[in-house]
Amino acid sequence: MGNIKVLSENVYKKIAAGEVIERPLSVVKELVENALDAGAAAVAVDLAAGGKEMVRVEDDGCGFAADDIEVAFMRHSTSKLAELEDLDRLRSLGFRGEALPSILEVADVELETADNDDGRGWRCRFRDGRLELREDAPRRRGSAVTVRRLFANFPVRRKFMKSDQGEMRPVSAYLETAALSRPGIAFTLRHNGRTVFHYPAAADLGARIYQVFGKEFLDSLRPLDFASGGLRARGWLSAPPAGVSGRGRQFFTVNGRPVREKTLQAAFNNAFQPFLEKTLSPAGVIDLELPPAQVDVNIHPMKLEIRFQDSQRVYQFMQQAVHAAIRGPLARPAGQAIPAAAGVAQESAMPVMMPAGETTGTPRLFSAERPAGEDDFRVLGQFLDSYIVVERKGELLVIDQHNARERVLFEKLQAGFGAGAPPSAQALFPLLLDLTPAEEAELDDGRLEAFRRAGFDIRRLSGGTIEIKAFPQFLSEGRIRESVRAALRESAGERGHAARSERLLASLACHDAVKVNQRLHPEEMRALVRDLFACANPHVCPHRRPIVVTLALDDIERLLKRR
Repeated sequence: MGNIKVLSENVYKKIAAGEVIERPLSVVKELVENALDAGAAAVAVDLAAGGKEMVRVEDDGCGFAADDIEVAFMRHSTSKLAELEDLDRLRSLGFRGEALPSILEVADVELETADNDDGRGWRCRFRDGRLELREDAPRRRGSAVTVRRLFANFPVRRKFMKSDQGEMRPVSAYLETAALSRPGIAFTLRHNGRTVFHYPAAADLGARIYQVFGKEFLDSLRPLDFASGGLRARGWLSAPPAGVSGRGRQFFTVNGRPVREKTLQAAFNNAFQPFLEKTLSPAGVIDLELPPAQVDVNIHPMKLEIRFQDSQRVYQFMQQAVHAAIRGPLARPAGQAIPAAAGVAQESAMPVMMPAGETTGTPRLFSAERPAGEDDFRVLGQFLDSYIVVERKGELLVIDQHNARERVLFEKLQAGFGAGAPPSAQALFPLLLDLTPAEEAELDDGRLEAFRRAGFDIRRLSGGTIEIKAFPQFLSEGRIRESVRAALRESAGERGHAARSERLLASLACHDAVKVNQRLHPEEMRALVRDLFACANPHVCPHRRPIVVTLALDDIERLLKRR
């Protein structure tokens, strides 16, 4: 007798249902999606014991017609599509026809529904997968589905459920995501009779973000609306230098469907990387609109994951959208450091540093220096010969002079690199540099071309010696050898041409920049601050360290107990 047997209907139905219904969150998600597809303007979710004992989802959508009630609980019954080609035109959240029958396999279900405004509805009760009761009942338009004793007849699955709070928390997180994806719909969550939250219908996404996360979080964001090539991204995202710890506040929807999608996540985070400190991640609530035929939403039993027809195109589009928003105009939220300014820093030649006879190390503050006519800031002085103290628009700024100069030089190098013909200065005398074998191995044709595009003219001589005949005119000739050697060393191991080139430029900027413990003249400080404020990204240096610390008047008065 063979070992392979056909599973009984009771077993395979429960196994199939278990792929769709994993925990109370699965029930809530499926029922809320049905409510949204039904055109609900308000959705209310009630839980008992984290949803293990009861989940109730009520809506004011279109309701069930009398003839549809029993059919809706049959497997693969759906009103969302009729033929395979409909998947290419899909706009609804649910479509598989598995939600209600899957829930019915693992729980008891009660349905109250009406598809009219006459107050006439129906009440139905399902037990052990069968319709046990159906009766007329007064009911306003809409539906209420109550699910009780989840997995009571499926003990293998029930024993893996978590505590009441452990099951309730992901439900709350999902409903917040659903609320962000549909700002015009009211959402309510109650647990054991207590209201966890109630979000009335909001005028727009910004108002919904305010409801869910508060004013402070909304003030740290900027709007996004970018379209190109048939794709459109809309929403809100971090306004650098603001960010958050972790990636818990990144929400993506595709054609209104909340998703977990690696392409969007990677594009979003990689685009922000140069603009935020190492410890911070960007926040965002973004909806991507594209033709339904270009995305497959049918690759996951719970419809949590999707697949793009052209992931590379979506990645590039999302990066373009983020960069457009970051570099666009911003009404600065209160307490943020420096408003973004479009364009790259203009040439402000740094005068030579303090003559050798000057002493260093003495803190100097509140000099008599006054701003130039066109400046909107006043340099107060230099603290510990390392930090420039600036007054600007009622705020006190402490600027790391090394990080600031590094950012200015980096953007100048980037501009020259992008143009392909940066202004260069000829060395007065040959600049010879003997490379180590490891450094010589790094100086391949690709790296030589990167140096050339940055404004260098480097020639190989005999052995491991190179001659530097020209270099970017805004770099210091005395530091060129050290900068080239450091750029070769620090960009080693980077994968990809773009990453290696960016690391090379960052290294050149770092090793040429003014150092800490280096005294600057007032005009040097003013020129550096002016160049920084003209940068496209004045918030972090190329190594993602912060440049500016800001103290608003409120902060100072609070510290001094004046308020």
